Amino acid sequence: MGRQENADKCFEAIMSIHGEDDYKAMAKRLRKFQQNSEKFAVSGVTLPNYLWIAKRGGGVSTRVNALAEYLYEAQLVAFSGKFKFFEFRLGYDRPNEAFSELTRLNNVILEVAGRHRYFRGIACINIDEWLEHTDEPHFSTFLDFLAANNDKVMVVFNIHTTNKRIIESAESVISSYLRLETVRLKFPRTAVLLEIIEQKYIAQHGFSFTEDAKQLLSESIREISNGKHFHGFITIRQLANDILYSILTSDLKGVMISADMLSEFAKNSAYVKRIKAFVGVPNVIGFAAMEDRLI
Repeated sequence: MGRQENADKCFEAIMSIHGEDDYKAMAKRLRKFQQNSEKFAVSGVTLPNYLWIAKRGGGVSTRVNALAEYLYEAQLVAFSGKFKFFEFRLGYDRPNEAFSELTRLNNVILEVAGRHRYFRGIACINIDEWLEHTDEPHFSTFLDFLAANNDKVMVVFNIHTTNKRIIESAESVISSYLRLETVRLKFPRTAVLLEIIEQKYIAQHGFSFTEDAKQLLSESIREISNGKHFHGFITIRQLANDILYSILTSDLKGVMISADMLSEFAKNSAYVKRIKAFVGVPNVIGFAAMEDRLI
């Protein structure tokens, strides 16, 4: 398979990722950039860095991996090192403290470079802890460091907030050091999440939902995904596995899963206790939402 065929395959993989958001529009712009650069023999034009705004558990790792694969196959970014990308969470250091987090980041870059002199690729950096501190000197030092290495490292900042003021402040500060494009990673609609549970988990094990079960599960997913303790695909995967576990520990009489069965799972499943412990809060997510509806 030729390079362009590989690039096309990687592009199609991006288009198949669940969710309707700016991410796919970003990929389309990159593809157009590739096509026009080759058509008109233009070289030396660099790509922007990115600020990705996502929900927790919204698939940032999956998307940055798909982006790296496409950029590699399309030869839009030079890569060298152990990996095409790495992920890093920048912890907060107070202004009167040493900026140890920047040292840690630099050490990670040296480590992922491996036997190569430099790491070339993508640094996916979460800056949630700095969103209220972007005017502090350490953050300026951090951006100076990235700008000095931007000829080798494309930066994908990622944050988890919907606060317009915070987003605009981050965009303004970062843009004064690096070319920046903002991408909002919207989570898939309820119907798509239900389809994921059905096809990726339930159907693969030979089970199916009745129509009333689909309606009840859709209502639960909608309520869960709007809650502040929703953890994206992590929660969806746990929901699906809880259904399967509950099925296989019940008096099973067939392969059809009804709304009555789901409501019983909500009352009797250990899922609620497990999630409370995982999230570490008294609030619960999952089929408890359905139980509340049925009371």
